[in-house]
Amino acid sequence: MTGQPPRIDILLATYNGVCFLGEQVRSLLGQTYPHFRILARDDASTDATAALLADLSARCPGKIAIVDRGGRRLGACGNFAALLARSDADYVMFCDQDDVWLPEKIERTLRTMQEVEQRCGAEQPVLVHTDLAVVDEALRPLGRSFWEYQHLDVRRGATINRLLMQNVVTGCAAMANRPLVRKALPIPPEAVYHDWWFALVAAIFGRVEPLDEATVLYRQHGRNQVGALRWDLAHVVRKAQTFFDRTCLVRNMRESGRQARSLLERFGSSLPVQKRSAIEAYARLGECGFLARRWYVARYGFYRTGWIRNLSLLARV
Repeated sequence: MTGQPPRIDILLATYNGVCFLGEQVRSLLGQTYPHFRILARDDASTDATAALLADLSARCPGKIAIVDRGGRRLGACGNFAALLARSDADYVMFCDQDDVWLPEKIERTLRTMQEVEQRCGAEQPVLVHTDLAVVDEALRPLGRSFWEYQHLDVRRGATINRLLMQNVVTGCAAMANRPLVRKALPIPPEAVYHDWWFALVAAIFGRVEPLDEATVLYRQHGRNQVGALRWDLAHVVRKAQTFFDRTCLVRNMRESGRQARSLLERFGSSLPVQKRSAIEAYARLGECGFLARRWYVARYGFYRTGWIRNLSLLARV
């Protein structure tokens, strides 16, 4: 950086989000850090989202740029990949259409990012992610901390062994620096989610840094791409009814196994030796027999966060 304020691109991916998009964009324009632009791409919406986005862009020339107008449907991961390909900013932040950003989100995240870069070096790939406040459709509070809401240990969960099994980074709360963007692109088709892929690359070659502060109102409305489920006694009781059902676990392991193999194909011999060994083992996990799977989980620490999740994992893996 040459004395100029860091440039930030907010990557806004939209799809059938006309209900909440205006409120989200207002929260972006109300940020205390002013040196950003919004790169937006609509993913072939069937409602009025694209028209609203065009109107917002016309009202804010130079602040909101629309990428690939009338483009084909790419899905959530592909939509963000298209936005990343058009960004040349110092830092990027992922943005969903239906949340609300608190006014100091960019400023606080950037401050943490710069502190990490000062400690680790400006060329280190870094991903900073914050906590989120969980709210309902009308922004009424459901939980002051998404991490507590879902019983996530985001520090222990950010080791490569655990990240291969479970993503603990929420994209709309994340910032990536330019070295990480260069390392992570292009996002392969085998990536389960864009934020998971970025978290894995950062954990392998750099740093994943959590900021224990909610900077987003994470809206739950029944149409979320992923969403939040309260990890309470009622949820545990519901999960217990399907304790030995392996359907979801098998599907998740198959998808995350393909993602692991993509890491091996992309980075090959440049992977640090111990991390490469863990990734190779995880990529083979789905092909192993009953006892071998449990041995690999224990040997390499392929665990999730929380003893209940891990008890369920060991019962079904």
